[in-house]
Amino acid sequence: MSSISESVWFPLCSLLYIAVMLHWVRVSARMNAGDGGFFSAAHSLAPWLSALVIAGASLAAWFVLGAGGAISDDGFSMPVYLVGGVLVALPGIVFFKRVWFAAERLRVSSQAEIFRAYFQSPFLVAVVALVAVLFAIGFSGLQIRAFASIASVLSGGALSPLVASTVFGFVLFAGVGIGGMRALGYFGFIQAALVFCAIVALAGFALSWSGGFAALNANLYQLAMSPENARFFSVDGIIRFTGGLGRGGDAATSHTAIANLSLAFALMGFQASPLVLKVVLSTRSPNGFAAGQTWVTAGFFGALIIFAIAIAGLAGLLDPALRLVPLLDAMQVSSPWFAAWIFIGIGAGVQLLAGLSLFVAGETLVRHLYKPYFNAALGQRATITLTRVVIAVLTVAALVMQNLTPVTVSALAGLALPAAFQLWVPMLGVTWLGWITRPAAVIGVGFGLAGVVLTEPLGYQLLSFLGLELPWGRWPWTIHSAVWGMAANVTAVLIISAITNRNALCEEAREVRKLYATLLASGGEARRFRAFAWSAVLAWFFLAVGPGLIFGNTAFTGGDSAAPVWLLGMPSLWAWALAAWILGVGLAWFLSYKMEMASPVTVEIPPYEPPPRLRPDQSRAERERLGILVITGAVSFALVVLIAFSFGG
Repeated sequence: MSSISESVWFPLCSLLYIAVMLHWVRVSARMNAGDGGFFSAAHSLAPWLSALVIAGASLAAWFVLGAGGAISDDGFSMPVYLVGGVLVALPGIVFFKRVWFAAERLRVSSQAEIFRAYFQSPFLVAVVALVAVLFAIGFSGLQIRAFASIASVLSGGALSPLVASTVFGFVLFAGVGIGGMRALGYFGFIQAALVFCAIVALAGFALSWSGGFAALNANLYQLAMSPENARFFSVDGIIRFTGGLGRGGDAATSHTAIANLSLAFALMGFQASPLVLKVVLSTRSPNGFAAGQTWVTAGFFGALIIFAIAIAGLAGLLDPALRLVPLLDAMQVSSPWFAAWIFIGIGAGVQLLAGLSLFVAGETLVRHLYKPYFNAALGQRATITLTRVVIAVLTVAALVMQNLTPVTVSALAGLALPAAFQLWVPMLGVTWLGWITRPAAVIGVGFGLAGVVLTEPLGYQLLSFLGLELPWGRWPWTIHSAVWGMAANVTAVLIISAITNRNALCEEAREVRKLYATLLASGGEARRFRAFAWSAVLAWFFLAVGPGLIFGNTAFTGGDSAAPVWLLGMPSLWAWALAAWILGVGLAWFLSYKMEMASPVTVEIPPYEPPPRLRPDQSRAERERLGILVITGAVSFALVVLIAFSFGG
C-alpha cells in the first residue's frame, strides 16, 4: 500500500462522515422549524433510539480512551472498569421511569426544570448548570484532546493536534448548534453504532496481533510469574490509610478494594447527570427504559467492556506497541481504510458525548438560568439564538483550554463525575425519598460539592494559591472524592431533614408524590421481594466492586504459589469480573422487571394545571439580580486577589 493511499483514506472517510452528519442536521433543523423541537426534539425520540444513545454516551468513547488505557497501565488492579456496563445501568433503573413520569406530569424536559419545579431552588439549577459545564469543558475537553492527538498521529504529523481539535470543534458546533436535541438523537444512534463497531474491530485486531485468546492468556501468565508484576493481577488489600496522592499515598499501591468501590460510585454519577436526563426526558415513552438499561447498557455494552475493551487494554499491557495509538498507527500502514473507519468510530463516540455536553450546558445556562432569573421577556427564537451563541463560546473555550491549559482541563474533568454523583440525593428526593426537604437537598449538595473539591487537585491547588495548605492529598485513604462528597452530603441531608418540616412541599411536589402513590405504586410481588432485592444489591456491590474483590485475587487459581494454575485459563480477577458481570445483568433484570423499577407502564398522564397566579412585572427584580451578580463577582474577584497577594504565592 502506498503512502498516498494511507493519506487519502483518513480525510475521505472523515468527509463522508461529516456529509452524513450534515444531512441529519438538515433533516433535524427542518423538523425543528415545524414543532419547535430544538430543545427537546418535541419529546419524540423513540425508546429504542434513546436506549442506544444513552448507552453510547454513557460508555463508548470514554471507556475506550479511559478504561482501555487504565487496563494497559494497571492490569486487573482496578476491576471496577470491567463491570462498568452494570454500574452505569443501575442508576437508570432507579431514576429514569419515575423522573420521566414526573416530567410528563409537570410538562418539563430537563433536570434543571425538575429541580426548579419540585424544590423551587435556584441553587440546584445553578449546580446542574455547573455540572453540565464541567462535562462540556473538562470531561469532553480531555477526550477531544486525546482524539486530536490520535488524528495527528494518523495524519503522519501533517495535522497538528491544534488544527485537528479546531476542525473537530466546527463539526461539533455544526451538529449541535444547528440541529439541537433532535440531531443529537437521530444522529446519535449512528454514532453509537459506529463506536460499537470500532470497539469490536479494535479488539479483533489486538487479539489477532496477540496471537489469539489462548496466546494472550499464556503471555499474561508469563507476566504474572514475575514478582514485580504481581500488582497487575491483584487488588491491593481493603484500604490504605494514607494521606492521599501527593501526601504520602503511592499511586502504585492505591488500588484497593475501597478505591474500586468508591470509583464505582463516581461512575454511577454519569446517569444522574443532566446530560443523560436530557435524553430520557426527550423520549416519547418510558416503556423502553427496562430493556435499554438491562439488555443494551448492562448486557450488550457490558459485554463489550468485559471482553473487547479488556482484550484491547490487556494487549497494550503485554506489548506497548499494541496500545491504542501505536496500534492505530500500525493499522494505518497495513490497512489504512480500516484504520480510518476505526478512528471515525472512536471520534463519533467522542462527538456524541461532547455534543450532548455542550448542548445541555448551553441550554441550562440560557434557558434555565439567564431567562427565568434575568430576562423573562426573552422570546423562543431569541432563546434558541442565544443558546447557539453560548454553545459556540463553550466550544471555543473547551478548544482553547485543552490546547493551552491541559492541566486545568484535567482538574475540571476530575470533578465532573463526582460532582454529578452529588445530584443523586436530590434525585432520590424527587423520585423515592419524599422526606428529603428543600433545605436539606440544597445544603446537602453544597456540602457534597465542597467535599469533592477539597479531595481533588483543583481544590488544594486553589487553596494553595490562596496560601492555605490542606493536610491531605487526592483521595485520602484511597477513597475517591465522590464518596467523600457523598458522606458530607448525606450527613447534612439527614440532620437538616430531621429538623425541618417534611410536609412543607410546594404544589408541584405534592402532585408528583400523588402520582407515585397512585399510578406507580408497587405491586404485591414487588413489595414481597423488597428485602431480597436489598440483600441482592448489597451482596453484588460487596463482591463485584467492594471489599469482596480480594476473594477474586485467587478464587479461580489452583496449584501452589510456586506454580499457580488458572482454573479457567484466564487471570482470576478477569474470571471474577466476568461472573460479576453475568450476575449484574441478572440483578438489572430483577430490579427492572420483578421490582417494577423500570418496567413498562402505559397510562395517560394529564398535564398539571397550576392554580392561577398573578405575574408581577419582574423587570426591576431582574435588573437588581443582575446588579447583585455583577457586584458579587467583582467583590469575590477582589477578595481572591487580596488573599492571594497577602498569603499566596
